[in-house]
Amino acid sequence: MRTAWILAARGLRSCDGRVIAITAKGGGCLIESCMKFYALDRKRKVAGAGAFTLAEVIMAGAITAVLCAGIVDTYTLASYKSQFAACSLAANMQAMKKIEQVIFASWVPSYGITNIFNPALTNADPENLEMPVAITNVVSCTNYTTITQLSANPPYLMITVNCVWGFNGLATYTNTVAVLRGPNL
Repeated sequence: MRTAWILAARGLRSCDGRVIAITAKGGGCLIESCMKFYALDRKRKVAGAGAFTLAEVIMAGAITAVLCAGIVDTYTLASYKSQFAACSLAANMQAMKKIEQVIFASWVPSYGITNIFNPALTNADPENLEMPVAITNVVSCTNYTTITQLSANPPYLMITVNCVWGFNGLATYTNTVAVLRGPNL
């Protein structure tokens, strides 16, 4: 057993990590584990054994470049879409603001009080979208209000506001908000 302790102290182990057990029987040695053996303290001393080849370095650089280009393109697209969503929401709020102005106008058809068809409420209103503004990112819009009487008995109106706005000079978009309104009682 003394030999087994000497081999274990030198760092000889089997492939599965167990210490080699060598016993002496009848003047000879018997190895209890028949595996490949390696020395833990020995290292490969081959020149360039841990380096990459030029082809591997070029492929890694190409993959990194494609990934970086994809990340930048995705960031640009996400920024564009978020700016578009912000403009669309601001245009919708402009249309809602105009609808509220028309809804709160007096309309009592039984007494002849009607200022809901006032031209000040139905004209085209050029405005700017209510968004955070720096020097050059002002987005202008125009609200077109249409009031249509759907029926006289019972009296109902349909109020439609179209908010037309442009985005980055590429196209013109329209947000439409419509509501039905009854007379004041």
